[in-house]
Amino acid sequence: MIDRGFYNRNIVISTLIISSVFLSGCPGSGDRGWCDETTKAVHKGNDVCFPIKNAEGYIPTYLSVNLRYTPRTEQKNRIVRDVEISNGMLCFSPDEFSPAEGKEYIVKFILKNGGGVDSIRSFVVAVKVVNGNVGSFQLHNIEMARSYQ
Repeated sequence: MIDRGFYNRNIVISTLIISSVFLSGCPGSGDRGWCDETTKAVHKGNDVCFPIKNAEGYIPTYLSVNLRYTPRTEQKNRIVRDVEISNGMLCFSPDEFSPAEGKEYIVKFILKNGGGVDSIRSFVVAVKVVNGNVGSFQLHNIEMARSYQ
């Protein structure tokens, strides 16, 4: 005779194990997140610039300048064709980006070099003007993390 308690307990344990695998997924590339790179913001003449390490051969392809905490649906983004990296600096003229005193901005840009996923670099920079000086501030981890690549 089969012990019903033993049988029921094994069914419950087996169901829990199987359902936890289906609900949590298996570890793999889809479960990994990526962080964007960051840099600092500096003034160079009237321009706001971002130093880029190892910038040789990279060109900007995307730009987003928004006040911090702007909802994603209201963010302004554009494809970039008129901005270049010169001497390791990506600079924006006052017409392109003129931050107001005391406001916090999130600047996102993508650099591309050749082809393939490995040739794309994504940056997120926090920018704030204090007493007329352009500077950066600490981003939250969620502001730099991407769940895709």
